[in-house]
Amino acid sequence: MVESNKRSRWRPSPTGMVAGSLVVLGFLLSEIDWGFLAISAFGAFGPGILREMGILRDRDEFQLRASRRAGNHAYLVAGLMAFLLMAYMRSVEPGPVDPEPLVTAFLVVLWFTWLLSSLLAYWGPRKTASRLLLVFGSLWGLFAILSNVGPEYQGVLGFIMALVVMLPFFGLAYVARRWPRIAGAVLLLVSVYFFYFFGLYEIFTDPLAMGRPVVLVLFLGPLCASGIALLCMKIDDEEGAEADEAS
Repeated sequence: MVESNKRSRWRPSPTGMVAGSLVVLGFLLSEIDWGFLAISAFGAFGPGILREMGILRDRDEFQLRASRRAGNHAYLVAGLMAFLLMAYMRSVEPGPVDPEPLVTAFLVVLWFTWLLSSLLAYWGPRKTASRLLLVFGSLWGLFAILSNVGPEYQGVLGFIMALVVMLPFFGLAYVARRWPRIAGAVLLLVSVYFFYFFGLYEIFTDPLAMGRPVVLVLFLGPLCASGIALLCMKIDDEEGAEADEAS
């Protein structure tokens, strides 16, 4: 019960806000020079290194345990991806390979797995899936509005398109709170649909083409991982979430 209360009281720490700002700043400045991407590296991995060295002491035992569990998950997923890609690349005909997309894909997998595992540990499957769906719906709605901005701007059409795109995600966010198993199954079906609709299956014929591994992880990763987490929820996790909502 103590851990579930910690989940509900979780707020971004000053360290997290500074680290997140460095990550965003590095990516923005990389438009000027890719050397600035080193700023993002310090923001993403610097706090963890300082904690392991004992210099930074901004987390309690529960948060440290969740973070280390997330690090183990990131290690397992990135390691599995490395072996699978190595097996694939060595089994096909040799040819010129640009290492940059491969390195980017590994960094994205590593960071995304750590982040999602941390959120699941802090908030639990229900809250994590619900909040991710709200963010997803908001971003898709913003994209729908911006896509209608131009010389022939149609504000009403953009607003309607935004609602059409946002409402399914917002509805799933509600369902994830009330009926997590149903929401988990729907999320997996949606992931499969998007996988084929956007042609991401071509990753198996050309895994480094057009940065599709990165798109696959960042676009389908939250939906698929949230669906699996909801379907794999334990009974005590559901009872704890219901207790939190009742209180």
